[in-house]
Amino acid sequence: MSGILVVERSTTLSHLLKRTLAAAGLAARSELTAYPDAVDHLQRSKEMKQEYGVLIAGLPARPTAESNALLDTLASEALAQLPVLLMVHEHNPEVATWIKRRGRAAAVLWTQFGKIPGALQHLVPEAARLTAAAPAPAQVPSQGIRILFVDDSQSIRLAYQQLLERQGYSVLTAGTLAEASELAQNEAFDLAIVDYFLPDGNGDELCRRIAQLPGAPVIAVITGTYREDIIVKSLDAGAIECMFKNEAKELFLARVKTLSRQIQMQKSVEAERQRLDGILGSVGDGVYGVDQRGVITFVNPTALRLLGHGEEELLIGRPAHEAIHFADEDGSAIDASESRLAQAYANGETLKGHETVFWRHDRSGMTVECSVLPLAIQNRREGSVVVFRDISERKSAESLRWELTHDKLTGLVNARHFTHQVAQELQRRREAGGYSAILYIDLDRFSAIVDSAGISASEKLLVEIASVLGKRLREHDVLARIEGDRLALMLSAVQLENLFPLADSFRELLHQCQYESGGVRRPITASIGVAVISRETPSAEYVVEHSRLACRTAKQRGRDQTEIYVGEHDARIAREIEAGWTERLRHAMEQERIILLVQPIVPIAALPQRETAVVQRQGWRVNGAGTQGQEYLFEILIRMVGKDGQLISPGVFVPLAERVGMMPKLDLWVLNRLLRYLAGVRDVKAPVAFHINLSNMTLADPDSLKLMEAAIRTSGVPARQLVFEITETSELTSLHVARKFIAALKKLGCRFALDDFGTGFSSFTHLRHLPVDFVKVEGSFVQGMPGSDLDRKMVGSITQLAQSLKLKVIGEHVDSFSTLEALRVSGADYAQGNYLGEPRPLRSVDFAALFPHG
Repeated sequence: MSGILVVERSTTLSHLLKRTLAAAGLAARSELTAYPDAVDHLQRSKEMKQEYGVLIAGLPARPTAESNALLDTLASEALAQLPVLLMVHEHNPEVATWIKRRGRAAAVLWTQFGKIPGALQHLVPEAARLTAAAPAPAQVPSQGIRILFVDDSQSIRLAYQQLLERQGYSVLTAGTLAEASELAQNEAFDLAIVDYFLPDGNGDELCRRIAQLPGAPVIAVITGTYREDIIVKSLDAGAIECMFKNEAKELFLARVKTLSRQIQMQKSVEAERQRLDGILGSVGDGVYGVDQRGVITFVNPTALRLLGHGEEELLIGRPAHEAIHFADEDGSAIDASESRLAQAYANGETLKGHETVFWRHDRSGMTVECSVLPLAIQNRREGSVVVFRDISERKSAESLRWELTHDKLTGLVNARHFTHQVAQELQRRREAGGYSAILYIDLDRFSAIVDSAGISASEKLLVEIASVLGKRLREHDVLARIEGDRLALMLSAVQLENLFPLADSFRELLHQCQYESGGVRRPITASIGVAVISRETPSAEYVVEHSRLACRTAKQRGRDQTEIYVGEHDARIAREIEAGWTERLRHAMEQERIILLVQPIVPIAALPQRETAVVQRQGWRVNGAGTQGQEYLFEILIRMVGKDGQLISPGVFVPLAERVGMMPKLDLWVLNRLLRYLAGVRDVKAPVAFHINLSNMTLADPDSLKLMEAAIRTSGVPARQLVFEITETSELTSLHVARKFIAALKKLGCRFALDDFGTGFSSFTHLRHLPVDFVKVEGSFVQGMPGSDLDRKMVGSITQLAQSLKLKVIGEHVDSFSTLEALRVSGADYAQGNYLGEPRPLRSVDFAALFPHG
C-alpha cells in the first residue's frame, strides 16, 4: 500500500491540504471532490490491488447522507486497515466515537491544519512510503497516443504523468512555456495538455505556438479555476477542449479518451483515405446499396470502417434497418414503418442531407448525414444507394459551443452570451428606433431557501423558475442566468407606457413557483430592476449594470418590488414615462379606478390553540368562539384598475407616483375614501381600526398634514380607528419633520405603526425617535420561523424590545398554522397573512356580521 487519497469538496480547502502536504515533502496520489466517488474509487483500488497508504477526508460542517456513507464504508471490514485522517470544522462527539470504535483513525481541526504532518506520522510511522508511486498495474495496452503535459508544478506533472501512463498513454512533461515550445519543435505529439498559468507566459500563447507547427497536435487547456475569459482565449488560440484540475480524475480521463478517439479517428481516416485512393478515387464517404426491400447488397470499405464491421459479409444480405438504423438517438427502437430511410428505400424516393443515427457493430451510436439516391439499371428500379458521413465531431463542436454560451443547470444563456445578445438588440434599436428593456431578477432571501430546503431542492426551484419565465417569452426575448439566483430578461420592442405593468407581471408570475420549508409550501418572491434600451444607450454593459442597480433599489424598498432605472443618458425616456404616468394616476383617481382592499390583522389571543377550533367568517380566520373584547385591525391595500380591466399592483404605480411627486395626493385620496366609507359603517360589536400606508413624501409635506387633519375632523369618524403605517425601509428625509407630523395627528387620536421592522439599519433609530404605537415585524422573518431557529430568536427579540416600550407587535406573512403558533410562542400580539385572510375589496366585507358577539 502506498500513496495518499485526498477527498475534499472545497477547492480552497483542497488547495490548503496540498500545500500543507507539499511542505512536509508529501504529495497526494489521487484527489476527489465527491464522497460517492471516493467510495467507488476505494472499492476499485482494492479490486485492482492498488490500495492507498492513507486517506485524508474533509467532513462537512453538517453531516450529509453522502459523508455518512463514506464513513460507513471506511468502517467496513474490507477497509479496516486503511489509516484515516479526518479534517473537521469543530470537535464532534459522533466523529470521536467513530474514531474510537474503528481505530487507525484521527481527526484534525481545519483551524489547526499545521498538525496534519504530525497526525500522519502518528497514524503511519513509515510516512515516507506515502510519497511512493502507486504499484504498477497489470500491463496496459498502449493507446498509441503521445501526450505533452505542461504545468509549472512538479508534483502535478508527476501525478498526471503517472495517471496517464497507467492508461497506456506515452507522456512527456514540461514546466515552462519555453521548455514546452522546444519539446514541441523536436518531438512529435498527438495531444498537448497545457496549464494556462505558466511562469514565463500564459497557456493561450503556447497554444498559438503549437498550433502553428507542421502536423500540429490536438491541444487542450487545463486550469485550476473556471473562468470564461480563460476558456474563450484558449479556444481562440487553437485549443479544442478545456479541463479543470478540481474535477474528478475519471472525468479528466474520459475527456482525454474522447480526444484520443478523435485523434485515432483522424489517423484512421487519413490512412483509409490513402488506401482507397486507387479504388474509390475521391470518395471518402461510407456507401452501401439496398434492394427494394431494404436489404443490403453492397458496402464500401469506408462504410465498413465507420460502422465497425471487419468483413462486408457481416452486413450484406441483412435489412439495413435491422443492421444500421434500428433506433433513434436515445436508443429507443424505431419500427421500419416509421423509419424515414426505410420508407425512402421502399418508395424509391430521393433524400438529401438527412441527419440521423447509425449504429455500429459494437452498438454505439454515430451521428451521420446521409443521402438516398434511387438506383436504376436499364430504366428499372433496382433499389437505392446510400451515401453517408460521420458528423459526430461537428455535433460535438456544436455541443461545446452550446456549453460555452449556456448555463448547464437551467439551460438558459449565460451572462457573457446575454451581454452579446443585448449588444445586438442595442444595434437594432439604433437602426430601427423604439425601445427594449432589461429586467434584472434577484430572488429574495434565496440563501435562506437553500438553508431550509437544501441545495438539490433549490436547484430544482431555479429550473422551475426558468421554465415558468421561459413560457412567457416572445420570439426575440432572451432569458439568462447571470449567476446564482440572479436572472436577466431582455424584452425586445416594448411600449414605455406598458413597461411597468409588463415588468411587474413577471414578478407576479414568479409567485407561482414554490418551495417546501417546515412541511409548508411557500411561494417565492423576487425583486426586479428595469433599465430601458434606446438608440441613445451607450452600451450593453451600461444597461445591464443599471438594471442591476435598479434591482438593488427594489430590494432596499422592501423586496418583492419592481423598480425602473432612468439615468443621465435617459432623460427623454424619463420624461415620457413620467408624463404618461402622471396622466394615468390623475385619471385613475378622478374616475375612481383605484380600489381599496382590506386584509385582517388578527389579535392572537382571540385565536384558539387548536387549528380545528378556529372559526372562519366570510372566508377569514379571525376568531375562535368569541372575540374576547380584543381590538381588531385591518390594513388598507390599494390596486389600480388598468384600461384593460386588469389590476395593477402598488409595486408598479407607487414608485412612479413618488417619482412624479403625486404620492401626497394619492395618500390623501385613499384617506378620504376610507373616511367616507367608515362614516357609513354601523353596528360593529368589536373595536376595530384601519391601517393606512403613508409615504415618506407625504410625511414631509406640511400641506398634506393640514388637509388630513381637516378631513379627519370633518368626517365624524373616531380618529382612534386610524393607524398610519410608516415603512421602516424608507429613508425619512427629516426625523424632526416626521415626528412633528406624527405628533399632530396623534393629538387628534390617530395612531402610528412602524412597518417592515428589522430590514434596515434605521430600524432602531426610528423606534427611538418616532412616537409609534405598533411595530410590524418584517414578513420574511415571520415566514421563516417554523424552520429557522435564527428567525424565531430574531422575532422574539424584536417582540421583547417593542413590548418593553409598551408597543404592540404585529407579525406579517403568516401563511400557515405552524407559523401562527411560532408567532404566538414569540409573544407577538397580532398576526397578519394569507392564512388568516387574503385581501378583498373593502366594500365586500360585512364588518357587523364578522363580529356578531362583540
